Amino acid sequence: MPQEKTYSQMQTSFTAQFYNYIVPKLKKYEYERFIRILIIIGLSVLVIIIGISILPINQSLTCNKYSRELGLAIASFIAPFYIYSFFKKSFERGIKKKIMPIICNCFPNLEWTTGAYNANFIFKNSYLIDNYDSTSFDDIFKGQFKNVNFDIVKGEFIKNYFTRFETIVFKGVIVKLDFNKKFIGHTVIRPNSMLPLSFSDDLQYTKFEDAEFEKQFGVFTDDEIEAHDLITSSFMKQLDEIKVTFKVDYISCAFYEKHLLIALSTSKDLFSICSLFKKIDDPKQFFTMFEEILSIIKLIDHFKLNQKIGL
Repeated sequence: MPQEKTYSQMQTSFTAQFYNYIVPKLKKYEYERFIRILIIIGLSVLVIIIGISILPINQSLTCNKYSRELGLAIASFIAPFYIYSFFKKSFERGIKKKIMPIICNCFPNLEWTTGAYNANFIFKNSYLIDNYDSTSFDDIFKGQFKNVNFDIVKGEFIKNYFTRFETIVFKGVIVKLDFNKKFIGHTVIRPNSMLPLSFSDDLQYTKFEDAEFEKQFGVFTDDEIEAHDLITSSFMKQLDEIKVTFKVDYISCAFYEKHLLIALSTSKDLFSICSLFKKIDDPKQFFTMFEEILSIIKLIDHFKLNQKIGL
């Protein structure tokens, strides 16, 4: 059996792959990046001019007669952000299909895809995040490290209300890790709320003695004794460290069907590359993406998931 790559070996491998193979592939996209910037600027200027032209400057802005014009004018000032996002995402998607196989080779047994994730039902059934109706995935990584299988899924989870209104209930990254320690129950750790109401009749709220942990999280379980065995003081500390490391808005976890599930909600665009306002081969954005992937893989060591001992 081949020896597992160390973190430093992954870093060395990525550096070599980036400069020897990725940069040469990227250079041909520099002209396309420049053209996209010109299109974005042109479209943005156009919609802003249109917005200014319909703005009812000489009329009362509270008048119902001009509410539609005011709404369109405001939308025209917001539109450039969506224009940039559209052109950036489509540009990024095309380049990722070319270079992600090279990047994945720097990690142990890692594959990247985008589009559908066929196991997303586990996120709903585990109550890791709020109930949702539809999903949209950007990046999906599947891999194995130290004999622990893991999935890294970046996307949005959307709840539909009636027929015309929808809201994003979760945006960020969800990590699914094999859990080598035996457990039979179902335990969920969610951000705390004023009223710790359970989201399932099968799960009951349970208190912990750690006051700081109680301020941040609520724990719901169908096996209170097992929940206290799983959520040790060490585990609580590790959760807090992850929150700081990834600069997340909130974090939630679930022990469910032999998996440890971790949801990292963040407004930061993780695994993002191909900023249109930087040179296409600017190394910083690529090395940042590498470190983000590596930091998630390190969770296996962080939680000692390759060991049979407790957390």
